[in-house]
Amino acid sequence: MKISKMKYQTMLSDYLKYLKSKKIFYKKNQILYENTIEKLYNWKNSDFNKILNWYQDVRKTDKSVVKNIHLEKLNKWNYNKKKGIITHQSKKFFVVEGKRVSKSNREISSWDQPFLTQVGYKGGIIGLVRCKINYIPHYLIDAKYEPGNYNEIQLSPSLQGTYSNLDRVHHGERNKVLNKFFKKNFKTIKKLWVTEDGGRLFKKRNLHWIIEYNGKPELPSKRYKWLTLWEIDKLIKHGPIVGPHLRAILSLL
Repeated sequence: MKISKMKYQTMLSDYLKYLKSKKIFYKKNQILYENTIEKLYNWKNSDFNKILNWYQDVRKTDKSVVKNIHLEKLNKWNYNKKKGIITHQSKKFFVVEGKRVSKSNREISSWDQPFLTQVGYKGGIIGLVRCKINYIPHYLIDAKYEPGNYNEIQLSPSLQGTYSNLDRVHHGERNKVLNKFFKKNFKTIKKLWVTEDGGRLFKKRNLHWIIEYNGKPELPSKRYKWLTLWEIDKLIKHGPIVGPHLRAILSLL
């Protein structure tokens, strides 16, 4: 059965009226209520297989190669024998350093291990762009490559980058999403610092930033796609396609 965009709006309106009639409606939870309806149904009647095909096409076109090399042969990374740490020549990105843990209430009380420590402890920005297309909320998703990704390509938030990358310490391209969506024509839905995994990243945190974009919903490149919350939820349940940063930032909605 094909359900039109007006059905989404009608369902949302009826749901809000119900909450108000029961006196459990709170204006600050408006996005939460919308998300509840968004996930209920495939409101735009999309073909889920076409989304999977798009993801596989991005994977097939990626020609990245990863191979093991000796740590001391890493280009632009230096080993400081006196301090026992590995740093980037720019003094940015992160430091590989050893930590000794003691008096812990874990499985064992003490141990040694290497950590990745972000310079300044502030990792970067994890940003998610929300935009209504034909009155139905969509989210800008990046089929992003990372060298350590399972499946090489994982569906990620609209913006995912360390401050070192966003500041172009690597002398690479400017981030198109940051310049296009996070400069104007938006309002902030949620913006707060969220911690990373403390088992391997030392005291690292990222700024999670969700916005409502009011401009034209363009695609920065072919690796991006506007998806509904229903489609994203189905992808999460499909298997190891959706990355941890996208799952984490969605939990803030």
